[in-house]
Amino acid sequence: MHHFAAETTPRLLLIPEMIHRIFQLSSDEENVAHACVCKAWNEEATRVIWHDVPAGHLFSLLAAMVSHRGEDRETYFSFSRAITEDDWDRFDRYSSKVHSLRFTQRFDPSVFKEIALGRRRLDFLPNLSALFNAPATPLFAYPTIKRLFIDEVRPAGQVTCWLGLAERRIPGIEHISIKPQLYPNDDVLHTFTSLLRRTSLKKLDVPFGYLNDSNFFILASMPNLERVSTARPFWIEDADSFSVRSLSRLPTNPFQSLQEFSVHLDFEAAVAYITTFDSFLKLRVLKITSDAPEASNNYMALLNIIALRCPVLKVLGLARKSSSVSSTLGPTDSAFNHPNRQLEHVLQSLRHLESLSLQCFGVQGRFPLRHLPLFAHHSKSIKHLHLDIDSELSSDNAISPHVFSTLKTLHFGMYSNTIAEPTEVANFLSRILPPDCRISANSGSGERYDRLELVKLWVPALVKARMEERNAIDKT
Repeated sequence: MHHFAAETTPRLLLIPEMIHRIFQLSSDEENVAHACVCKAWNEEATRVIWHDVPAGHLFSLLAAMVSHRGEDRETYFSFSRAITEDDWDRFDRYSSKVHSLRFTQRFDPSVFKEIALGRRRLDFLPNLSALFNAPATPLFAYPTIKRLFIDEVRPAGQVTCWLGLAERRIPGIEHISIKPQLYPNDDVLHTFTSLLRRTSLKKLDVPFGYLNDSNFFILASMPNLERVSTARPFWIEDADSFSVRSLSRLPTNPFQSLQEFSVHLDFEAAVAYITTFDSFLKLRVLKITSDAPEASNNYMALLNIIALRCPVLKVLGLARKSSSVSSTLGPTDSAFNHPNRQLEHVLQSLRHLESLSLQCFGVQGRFPLRHLPLFAHHSKSIKHLHLDIDSELSSDNAISPHVFSTLKTLHFGMYSNTIAEPTEVANFLSRILPPDCRISANSGSGERYDRLELVKLWVPALVKARMEERNAIDKT
């Protein structure tokens, strides 16, 4: 037998980079089996298993954990027994493999006290680089951490504490993400602003209230900042947290490395920012959400400026306040009376677009379904299209169809109207959508969703029938 075939483990499957990639695509259960094959596989399989782990899984290396109810009626976990030296021996075999630690459970304070007292070295997780929703404790605030994710469900004091720890102990942090649950109080804002002054972030994802006219200029001075993103809880009304006043404090060459700008900002202010920043000429992702009832003229003015100043955009999303979708916008919404003429030069300029989302765009806040081929004609690389759609069709004013060649998702926005004629809509879409395009919508119930479900069911069948008919004609 050939020597290669006779080997217990072929040499090709002993190349660390290759087997590591294979194991990354495997489940933890499969990697447990891989770890039993040989020493080389064991090393790479355990590296993958322990690279990103829940905190409970990691702490169980020391001792089994038990749960109990706290005074707040929440479930907490603690060690079932005292930790021994043998437990730390077992822990040390895997601790260096941990790069990402996730807290999905609540732990009794005694857990962290026992770890702090028993650990053999200060950095008992020496390669930790990402931390998700950890309690605010110096125990995990390592200089090696690059990504910090804070769940703001925690009390504001916990958020303030983590931001302070990041400022003092994590100088090389690159990505901070805070979930938008609460509006920040003065202490949180003060600590957050101080943190911005002392770090060089690459990515920042925060609730809208964290950025304001007093600290936004600090971000503009960060040479490595690639992404700025704000979000807001749905129950908070006003979300435009900074304005054109910030422009007066910006440095000479702001946002040198910016790739993604996704913020809550009124459209007039957005126009001012886009025309000011030369860095927007290199922007890849732009999402502007205004919580004001923007006029249609402002909407089109912003689109025109984006087409002029952001030529290499791949992702664009614009949204205005939902109350804009009303009958009062009808005849007065003059900027949208001829969407094909208004959009044609915009789409031609943004020829690199792969994802486009326009919320509350069009007459009465909706875009006519019959004008969808406009996107197919001018956006040759579009893969994802999200619109609030007016599904009424009329054969005498439908524009000549152009087939989407690359579209993967057509999303009916939450303000789309009820489909009056599902059969006609399905027939129209089957003529312009590619076979693998998925029709989606916001989850819900009622007649509007039931009729859209019918369209989603019929379109693939009609597309398939058209293809079979075309193939039959070609054969003849």
